Amino acid sequence: MITAVSKPHGYVTELGDGSHYFFADTPAADGGSGLYQRPGDILASAYASCYNITVRKLLDARGLAYEEVTTQVEMDRSQPGKLTFRNHTEIRGEIPEEVKEEILREARECPVYRLLQAEKEFLY
Repeated sequence: MITAVSKPHGYVTELGDGSHYFFADTPAADGGSGLYQRPGDILASAYASCYNITVRKLLDARGLAYEEVTTQVEMDRSQPGKLTFRNHTEIRGEIPEEVKEEILREARECPVYRLLQAEKEFLY
């Protein structure tokens, strides 16, 4: 369970699960401090980090050495009622391109992707 607790500075919010903590905020133009990620950006961060970790796990499982895996996720909210995630991931290392492409395809259904694709219900 995640608990969100308001902090006294603008809209800074502490988020935690009892063991790990981080902060969210709104931009200064919206009354926040602008010091931390916006809540929507945390959603994109969850997807980017999960995809990146999944790629590295797949590389490790195949015994493939790599220098770095970089994942960039951009959220496009320009269409009402639709959210598009644009994912660009690069694997640096001496791995054939066709193997990199295969790994990137396999990683597409990382756990956070599956959560985002699942039917949702919000209970209050």
